Amino acid sequence: MQDEVSTAVQAQVQPTVEPPEAASTAGEAVPETVSKSETTEKEKQRLTLEALKPGMQVKGKVRSVVEFGAFVDIGVGRDGLVHVSSLKKAGVDKTIKVGDEIEVAVRRVDPEEHRISLIIPLPKEAKIPLRELRVGSVVTGKVVRLVDFGAFVDIGAQVDALLHVSQIGGYVNHPSQVLKVGDEIRVRINEVDVRKRRVSLTMRDLEEEGAKEAASEKPKPEEHIPTAFEVALEKARLESRRRRTKRL
Repeated sequence: MQDEVSTAVQAQVQPTVEPPEAASTAGEAVPETVSKSETTEKEKQRLTLEALKPGMQVKGKVRSVVEFGAFVDIGVGRDGLVHVSSLKKAGVDKTIKVGDEIEVAVRRVDPEEHRISLIIPLPKEAKIPLRELRVGSVVTGKVVRLVDFGAFVDIGAQVDALLHVSQIGGYVNHPSQVLKVGDEIRVRINEVDVRKRRVSLTMRDLEEEGAKEAASEKPKPEEHIPTAFEVALEKARLESRRRRTKRL
């Protein structure tokens, strides 16, 4: 009898367990999370290009040099073009090369075609027009670049002038033998081509004139202190003579 009563009590207090289907439908439905679509790379680039404004000056690196200009990476995902006419005005059309870091100004931007037109801003200080240079005049300039065939010298003109290796002095095979960037040197204007925007220099006759002046003054040997250029030039001469003797 007691067993029957106990069984009946347990049946009354036994909790009712809902089926899995009921439990899943009893709770509130969790709304589905909708992720924001990411901006495409093209849209990002478009926004960056649209941020460029004419006249804005930026720094960039030359990626390639072609016949009609130079392509420059200014960090917006698209290279800008500096037309050859701008390179000539700045006097760097013959010296610019891949890897050069230069300052450019935005001339025009076409976001639809993804084209950027750049120019090289000219220095604010006044430069001597090429037509005012006089062949034969002696000027002082600063070496700004060394190349295999010579040195480019800033003489205050609109373009850097070329001092060809053959015009530096005898027995010099490379300008680095006697010159370095930053040197201030006296040169004579040998040729000016306004149409091609080229200026050629020479040091050969200046060296000869200096030797004649020294001979006319007849200084005592112990009083003459050679300059660094004279020392380097003499070293180049001796090296050339040594190689020539060795071949014989």
